[in-house]
Amino acid sequence: MGETFREYAIERRARLSPEGQQALRVFNSAHSLGSVLAQARQSQGLSQRDLEARSGINQGDISRIERGELAPTTPTLMRLTQAMRARLVVELFDEENWSPDLKPVVTTHTSTPSRTRFR
Repeated sequence: MGETFREYAIERRARLSPEGQQALRVFNSAHSLGSVLAQARQSQGLSQRDLEARSGINQGDISRIERGELAPTTPTLMRLTQAMRARLVVELFDEENWSPDLKPVVTTHTSTPSRTRFR
């Protein structure tokens, strides 16, 4: 067993079945998307209630999306990004170049919408 939680998590991830690894990728993707949306909302000084008023999406659903508990449909995602006057950019990685350690980063520019990059 690893000495740190990170080492333990790496070891545990390595022991997952292919189905478990796929489930972990799906969970991490949903959680990452929710985190990006939360960061974009917060960078604009909006509360979840503000975003609800602008988008028509229930505040509870916004909360679940931001926590990664609910994956938004494409129309919901478009309503949220439009309500934040943001543009969604999706970058796809092939399996060889993707890592579960990639972290989304939201950057805000005063003259352009928020941008998200993975590092």
